[in-house]
Amino acid sequence: MTGKTTSQQVQLPDSELIPLDNVRFRLAVLWLAGAAAIIIIMVVQSLLNHYDDKAQEAWSWLLPTLTPTLGMVITVLGYTALDSRALEGVVRNSFFQVAFWLSSFYLFLILLTLLIQPFAHADAAKAIQLMRLSNLWLGPIQGFVASALGVLFVSKRKVTDQSG
Repeated sequence: MTGKTTSQQVQLPDSELIPLDNVRFRLAVLWLAGAAAIIIIMVVQSLLNHYDDKAQEAWSWLLPTLTPTLGMVITVLGYTALDSRALEGVVRNSFFQVAFWLSSFYLFLILLTLLIQPFAHADAAKAIQLMRLSNLWLGPIQGFVASALGVLFVSKRKVTDQSG
């Protein structure tokens, strides 16, 4: 290696690339399904008065953990649905896998925070305490997820012609 940098990009084999539109759709399904499950559990817990008079505090914890990412996902899907060029982009499959598993892990941790409460014998006050405690790990992970999804959902890189 000579140490020179060139303006040429390394071309990856097609087997390592995945259409960006497919990536966005698969991540949207993950986020919409995961968020729906979490929200249904939270609605049921609220209706069963699990949080007593602290339901607003519980929802104040949940909504910021989901809505920024869901908003981005839905906005980009809506925007790209109207843009025929959205079908031209590709991304490395390995990066998609990182974003998918980071998202899955993040959604699992939110779900775990809700489902662990009965095992912790949490009354309403203790449930809210557990939610606040979970922000210690959810916050940083949400940052990583937002970074990965941001790249995938706002990327406009097109397929390049490798023939020549």
